[in-house]
Amino acid sequence: MAGSSIPLAKQVGRVPSMTVPLEAEEEKRYQKLMEVVVMVDLHEHPMVCPENMDNFIEYLRLGDYQWGYEAARHGGWAAVATANTFRGMVRSPELSYIAFEDLVDEIGMMLADLSKHGDKAVKVTSAEEILQAKDQGRVGILPTVEHLAIGDVLHRVDVLYSLGVRIAGLTYNLQNYIGAGLTERHDCGLTDFGVEVVRRMNDLGMAVDVSHAGYKTAMDAIEHSQAPIIYSHNAAHTLRPTWRTRKDEELIACAKKGGLIAITAVPNSLSDDPHQNINCVLDHYDYMVKLVGVDHVGIGTDTLVGDHVAFHVKMLGRNFTRSIPAPYLDGLESPADGKNIIRGFISRGYSDADIKKLAGGNALEFFRRVMN
Repeated sequence: MAGSSIPLAKQVGRVPSMTVPLEAEEEKRYQKLMEVVVMVDLHEHPMVCPENMDNFIEYLRLGDYQWGYEAARHGGWAAVATANTFRGMVRSPELSYIAFEDLVDEIGMMLADLSKHGDKAVKVTSAEEILQAKDQGRVGILPTVEHLAIGDVLHRVDVLYSLGVRIAGLTYNLQNYIGAGLTERHDCGLTDFGVEVVRRMNDLGMAVDVSHAGYKTAMDAIEHSQAPIIYSHNAAHTLRPTWRTRKDEELIACAKKGGLIAITAVPNSLSDDPHQNINCVLDHYDYMVKLVGVDHVGIGTDTLVGDHVAFHVKMLGRNFTRSIPAPYLDGLESPADGKNIIRGFISRGYSDADIKKLAGGNALEFFRRVMN
């Protein structure tokens, strides 16, 4: 419980969550793999949410946050990207229009809290620092932002970089000064300012994330970026044709330039089954590996520590809330379920070498290609 006395969600075991079943020999493989695999979640929300999402805005306003170090450790993560954004909802109900000051506040408070828990976790900004953190038995916290809430001020990219941000989304779902989001009626691509932003990110060594960018904006970013880009939390439109999933041609274009596609696990985004489980996520790994090759696929769960469905309904008010079949995604409900992904890869027949790549090896190589 935070000092604000708002009851918070349990970091582990909030709801019953399945364990992917394995045969005896597969179980032995799993145990050995977990000793050596480096698991990296390229998009996660480690801020611990209130137990009751009706209290979320008050929690954000008070600013006394807890962070999911316990959940990340339990999930087996060597490093988690933090996708900071939530504090912006205090002043803007639309995440596309959060204030830069609120974003910086959230990152700053997270880093201050991290400094008090150095025995559990540490800030990381490179592949080498992630490996060092793992060797020390600490979870690597990689500061990232859901999107660049910088308005039309280019040097704010530098400010975020100075705070440790190494992956940044260009947009959320609506238009900003950089380009168009996925739900914008007219996607005109990267603006001139957006091209400048991409160049600045390239110069600094900050990865360009187009997970919420419109199709043309994303394709423009792939074209203009001098470094590989990332879809940090997406899935295949061919398997699940929704406004949120991505088309084959853009995914292939990303991979051809050395980029990375990480698979989301947001409840009800990949399945309409009221009893949906981790298998609907694993289906997208299978498809993506076949589409772009195993070297260009990673993990980007977009999980949070709390009731994700209630967050969608009460905080985002999205139009799909009229049809939410499942209360959570069984087997990958939170960051604490991370090890289940490795079990899932084994159950799907991936080799140990490929599992190491998918779990985090590809992410580390991506960081080495992009980050100065």
